[in-house]
Amino acid sequence: MPPSGRQADRSARTSAGDLSRIGSKDRVRFAGASSGAPRLVPAGLALAAAVAAWLFWGRLASCGASLETPETQIRKALANQGRAHFGDAYGFRAGGTVELHSTRFEDIAPSIEEKGRAVVVAMLSAEGRVAWRDQDARLTYLGRERFHMKPCSFALWCGEGDQFDRLRGVLSVLFRRHDAMERRDLEAYGRLLSARYRDRGKDRPETERRLERELSGPPARVRVTAWQIRVERDGAEVGEDLEIAAPGQEPRRERHVYRLVRESERWVFAGGV
Repeated sequence: MPPSGRQADRSARTSAGDLSRIGSKDRVRFAGASSGAPRLVPAGLALAAAVAAWLFWGRLASCGASLETPETQIRKALANQGRAHFGDAYGFRAGGTVELHSTRFEDIAPSIEEKGRAVVVAMLSAEGRVAWRDQDARLTYLGRERFHMKPCSFALWCGEGDQFDRLRGVLSVLFRRHDAMERRDLEAYGRLLSARYRDRGKDRPETERRLERELSGPPARVRVTAWQIRVERDGAEVGEDLEIAAPGQEPRRERHVYRLVRESERWVFAGGV
């Protein structure tokens, strides 16, 4: 038998010879298997970095919003309100809608109250349409509104439903005037006049006598085509474009300008009727 040392040398040479017989394709496969893990490491690090960056910017944005004062947040919320809509414009749950576009709030003066609510005074300008019963009129509005806002999740600050109270009030008295004309109701018309009514040298009693003569005449179909409303504190001015169709006559167009004042929390006519 050969010495044990020679057998060991022969075994070592055989192992070396076996490895040398491995083909080139096999060597490539082994190389790929050994290099795959290092390639996955950079990809995983890149993904982790992207997630971290996303979380960082999200926290940074939320911190930026929280650092803004409530007054700044309110101004931003109103700046983003380009359109508005409210129903029951006629009042008394009798329908009517107002659609506003090109709305702009300017001269915004917010005042933060207790429990997080805010009282806001702002000049609102807008255009739109008013629809009630079987009528539809264009609307242009410029008015100083006073309303309330509260914190909310979507816009940070949201209105509480009274953003257009002065516009509502003026529209209400305009609707009531047309109701009184259609019904030929002098008493209802008289309730819409200020106690201090005076226009072109005529006081309230003289104006009521004139209205009585006008309302006793033949009824006419009156359609409002447009209103231009301007409100400043407790006074308002309204331009009204009408289309009047009297029996047996060709339709004619008229334009009226009214002055209104607010008395006892309601608007009444101070001149122009």
